[in-house]
Amino acid sequence: MAVRKPKPILPGRPLGGIGIPFSGFSRFRILDFSKLLPGPYATQILADMGCKVTRVELPYFGDLARELPPKIDGVGATYWMVNQGKKTLSFDFRKPAGLKRLHKMLKQSDVLVEGFRPGLMDRIGLGFAQLRKLYPRLIYCSLTGYNPAGPWRRKAAHDLNFLAASGFLGLGNSEGRIAFPSAQVGDLAGSMAGVSGILAALLELQKTGKGRHVRISLADTLHSWLSLPLGYLRSTGEDPGKSSQWWVGAQPFYRLYDTQDGRKIAVAAVEKGFAIALLDLLGLCAIRDLADDPMANASRLIAELERAFSSATLAQWEDRLKDKDVCVTPVYTLIEAIKFLQSAAKTDPRFQR
Repeated sequence: MAVRKPKPILPGRPLGGIGIPFSGFSRFRILDFSKLLPGPYATQILADMGCKVTRVELPYFGDLARELPPKIDGVGATYWMVNQGKKTLSFDFRKPAGLKRLHKMLKQSDVLVEGFRPGLMDRIGLGFAQLRKLYPRLIYCSLTGYNPAGPWRRKAAHDLNFLAASGFLGLGNSEGRIAFPSAQVGDLAGSMAGVSGILAALLELQKTGKGRHVRISLADTLHSWLSLPLGYLRSTGEDPGKSSQWWVGAQPFYRLYDTQDGRKIAVAAVEKGFAIALLDLLGLCAIRDLADDPMANASRLIAELERAFSSATLAQWEDRLKDKDVCVTPVYTLIEAIKFLQSAAKTDPRFQR
């Protein structure tokens, strides 16, 4: 008899989302035409909040994420992670019978979410202007890669392209190296912006009685996240990517350091009080005065901190620093992070069932 392997521990619901439904949200009905990650992640958050989400797919044009390996319970892991608690319907709404069925659903829906290139929904008679005449209270959320009014409005792209076009990738780190994010930051930034817009539109609806078109460009949203470098550029006129900046590791107290066993430890002791407390803890009291201007004394401080952190293993530092208020944490692997987050969730009343 074959032994069944245990399923891997995954950061799904509730840790991956809001965690609990909110009172009254079950009355909101969401029609989700989106695929892959941005739209489904947005509607997953809405589902976590308690909204009733129904995915609508064409039989011959389903979500590719469902088939992408590796799989969980027979479906692609990506699809599984962002489509919990949703209902999925597959029918041809381009044909008369299917279109009639869809309009019956639209009549009962509060929000429509789509993630196609601009113009596609209009061509099949389901664009915002077309539906607004029939359903004036409908909130219509469009997630597009680039600004729908710009020259790249119909250009094919994925998350890495949005990161590149927004300036996010080009900023690099303190050594000028471009860092490849381990998450689809552009897709998820757009998802969160979409959720914010939908919730704001639902609130506005109570006053105006009218829906609106929530238009989210993933590249534009990602660009808006660059508050620190954009502020630097505006104030100095200099490209922050051309020089070392504190927020990308040039500041000695906002940086990653190697431990004795080759692991990484994250230091974010930006405030002077935290910086001095860290120096004292590491036995570096003699150079406390350098914390008055860390950037001016960067080379000396970095060398001393590198020497100190390389004297012990990550586990040893974790033990030494666990009760110290110095803004220093181990750089966890994903498995370690899951264990850490789940340990907190065990006593969090929000996650008790």
